Amino acid sequence: AEICARIVREDAGNIDALHLAAETAFGGGDHGQAIEWLRSGTAARPGDAGLHYKLGCVLEECGRTGEAVEAYRTVLELDPGFAKAHNNLGSLLQTRGLMGQALECFQAASRLDPQLWQPHYNIGNFHKLGGRLDLAVRPYQEAVRLKRPAGPADPRSEPTFSMTSRSKLLHDIEQLEYLMERGILTRAYGATVDAYREALDVLSGAFQRGHMARFPSLLLARVAPAYNRLVNFYDAQRIAGPAVNPALDRARIEADYFRNGPGIVYVDDLLTPQALHELRRFCLESTVWFDYRYSDGYLGAYVEEGFVCRLLEQIAAELPRALPGIFGANAITHLWGYKYDSSLSGISIHGDFAAVNVNFWITPDEANLAPGTGGLVVWDQEAPADWDFETYNKDVRKIQGFLDATGAKAVTVPHRQNRAVIFNSDLFHKTDAFRFRPGYQNRRINITMLYGHRAGQ
Repeated sequence: AEICARIVREDAGNIDALHLAAETAFGGGDHGQAIEWLRSGTAARPGDAGLHYKLGCVLEECGRTGEAVEAYRTVLELDPGFAKAHNNLGSLLQTRGLMGQALECFQAASRLDPQLWQPHYNIGNFHKLGGRLDLAVRPYQEAVRLKRPAGPADPRSEPTFSMTSRSKLLHDIEQLEYLMERGILTRAYGATVDAYREALDVLSGAFQRGHMARFPSLLLARVAPAYNRLVNFYDAQRIAGPAVNPALDRARIEADYFRNGPGIVYVDDLLTPQALHELRRFCLESTVWFDYRYSDGYLGAYVEEGFVCRLLEQIAAELPRALPGIFGANAITHLWGYKYDSSLSGISIHGDFAAVNVNFWITPDEANLAPGTGGLVVWDQEAPADWDFETYNKDVRKIQGFLDATGAKAVTVPHRQNRAVIFNSDLFHKTDAFRFRPGYQNRRINITMLYGHRAGQ
C-alpha cells in the first residue's frame, strides 16, 4: 500500500497504482483516503471514465449518494455506453423517488450490456414495488438466468456459491436425483451428486460446529458448475381457466376473516387442480432454492431470485379479485417459498411487514405423519405500531414477552394440501411443529404472498 501511495504521489495518473491504493485504503476502513486517491486520479486524468466510475462506487458505498450521482453522470458524459454506470445511477435515482428516470437508466443498461444481470433485477424490482408483478416476471427470470447460469463459472462471483449447509446438500442431492429419474436432467449429473455426497462427508465435522461451512477448494471446483445455479427451471405458465378456485364461498370467507379478531381465516381448496399440479411441478423441478442461511434447515426461494413464473403471478393477481373485502386495493409486495427438511424445525415466531399475509401449502396430506399439526400458529394480538422491522421480524424474546403481557391467544391451523391461511400481517406467527415422511416429494412446502404495506410504513 505504501509503495502504491508513493507511486501515486509521484505519478497521479498511474491507473494501476491508483486502483490498488484506493482498494487497499477502502478495505482497511479508510474511506476518506480511498476517495482522496480517486479524486486525485480524476483530476490528473479527467477523461478517464473508469476512474470516475470507481469514484462513484466508493462514494456510493460510503453513503455519499449526491456525490456518487455526479460521478456517474460524469462517466456517462464521457462514455454514454458505460452500462454499469447507467445501472448504478438508476438505483440512486430510484432511492430519490425519480422513478421514471431510474427505469430509463435500467433499460439503457440492459440494452447496452444484455449479459449484465443487475439491470434486469432492478427492472423487476421497479415493477414489483409499483404493484405490477406481471411486468416483473420476465426481467426477474432473465436476471437469475444471467446471475446463476449452470456450467463453468467463477464461484467467487457470488458468496452463496462457495458456502453450503448440510440441509442444502441433502436437498440438492434429492432434487438432482428426482430430476434424473424423470429424464429432465441427464445421468451426467450423477457426478455432481457424488461430489455433494463427498462434501457431506468431508464437512461433517464443520457442520457439527456450525450451520454453514465453506467448500474445500478441490470440492468447490467439482460442484461449481451446478451448485446454487439454475440447472433446471420449470416455467409454469398461466392456465387458461382460473387458478384460484371459483367455487370458494367468498362471502363466508370474508365474514369469517373479520369475525376472528384482528383478521384471520383459513381456506381449503384454494387453487384449482390444474394450478396446484403445475405449481408443485414448479417447486419440485426448479433449482431455485438458493437460500440456505437458516439454522433450522429450511431453504428459501424468493421472487427476486427465480421464485417467479406466470402461474404465480396469475394466482397473486386473482386472490384480491376473489376476496376484495379482505385485500382492498392492496397489491402484492413480496413473494417467496420455503422448503423444509422433514426431520428439522420450521420458522420461529415473527411478523411480516405488510397489510395482508397469505400462507398456503402444496405438499400432499399423505406426507404428513402427524395430522392435525404441521401448519401455522397465529396469535390474535396486533404488534405495536412503533416497532421497527428488526424487532417485529426477529426479536423472539421481545415478541414473546409482548404476547404474554397482552394475553394473546394462539390460533393453530393444521397443515393440509391446498389450504391457505389469510391473516392481518400485523399478527405474529410461526411454523407449527411438524413431522413429515422422508423423501423429496414429501418435503413440506409453503408459499407466502404479502400484500400492501403495514399501516404507517
